Amino acid sequence: MDSRRILVIDDSAATCRIVESVLRKAGFDNIEVEQDGRAAIRAIQMVGFDIVLCDWEMEPMSGLEVLYHIRRHPGSKATPFILMSAKREPRWVLEAKQAGADCLLAKPFDVATLKEKISQVSIVPEPMH
Repeated sequence: MDSRRILVIDDSAATCRIVESVLRKAGFDNIEVEQDGRAAIRAIQMVGFDIVLCDWEMEPMSGLEVLYHIRRHPGSKATPFILMSAKREPRWVLEAKQAGADCLLAKPFDVATLKEKISQVSIVPEPMH
């Protein structure tokens, strides 16, 4: 199992459970969940994470707003950030990139797709010793 710290942010408890389950199947075991953008920003700035997976469409703070906040903070601006969204059109991918996301993960997704996106941001499970 990979012990890197991963933060999942989504205002839906059900989606958080699904994403956490897919991450565990992909080999990650150090996963934290936040359902509120402001709480997530505080956690990122105080604790630090190796990767953040964040839903785009959340209330009251969107995933883009969370991304803007952490990219402005010196301690978290380089944290790999994957936006999750049902939006698949090229213009949404471009908007995510322009906002500072490392990639866009289209929902729904499976273990293989999640692993591919994580490898794109250079975070891959470490081999077990």
